[in-house]
Amino acid sequence: MARSRWRLKIGWWNLRAHRAVFRQGIRGYRAVAGRKPVRDGVTVVTVNYNSLPQLRVQLAALERYTADPIDIIVVDNASKDGSREFLRAQPKVRPLLLPINVGHGFALDLAVLSASTSTVVTLDIDAFPVSPGWLPAVREPLAEGAVVAGAHLHRGYVHPCFLALRRSDFLDYRLSFVPVGRCPSPEVPASGLYLDAGEAVSHVLSLAYGTSAVHKIAPTSTIGPGVIGTIFGDVVYHNFYSTHGRGKFGRAGAEAWEQAVRTYVS
Repeated sequence: MARSRWRLKIGWWNLRAHRAVFRQGIRGYRAVAGRKPVRDGVTVVTVNYNSLPQLRVQLAALERYTADPIDIIVVDNASKDGSREFLRAQPKVRPLLLPINVGHGFALDLAVLSASTSTVVTLDIDAFPVSPGWLPAVREPLAEGAVVAGAHLHRGYVHPCFLALRRSDFLDYRLSFVPVGRCPSPEVPASGLYLDAGEAVSHVLSLAYGTSAVHKIAPTSTIGPGVIGTIFGDVVYHNFYSTHGRGKFGRAGAEAWEQAVRTYVS
């Protein structure tokens, strides 16, 4: 039993060390990304971790509801559910297959830095378009002066479940989707600053350009109890719990996600 505990601890330490090295490499990649040629256009980026059903649906919805040509980058955080094999077989997708799980924020940073277009749109893996107007809903505000546009649920920021920004701003302001601090919970009381994934992006850009440059797309309807499955602006659906297993919220999230898929994609 003691040996098993030590093996677990050693494995955990090794994982932390590998993640630290990889994350440092992502930080260093910013300099390389700044010299990369960029063309006008849109890249849609997402991060996948053992979410093959959601990945399949998202790609199918993008194919169905997107009229303009787009690039698609999927960062896979070392999935073991067949996602990597599926991605290798997708001719219209550029997969970035990471050897370890570096977390959602750092993987999303890598995806944005890897884009070759002037505009980048982020989608959570359990978000997908439900209308042909989904891309114009964020491209048009950017063309009219906004610097970040997308889903708004609470507080003063655009949620990266559906977010668009200029790649140049992401580089120039050294932005990151990694959360800041530790999220308070019933077990962990609030202590110090906490900014959720993407919250710092809107915060920095609103300081640089003014709050009016943050274009927020509000929820227009829901599928499921509360905000478990939310449709923003009648253009993009996002499920907050479909990848959270089979617990209390996981079950409700999975059912809401399946209902949305039947309605808009199947």
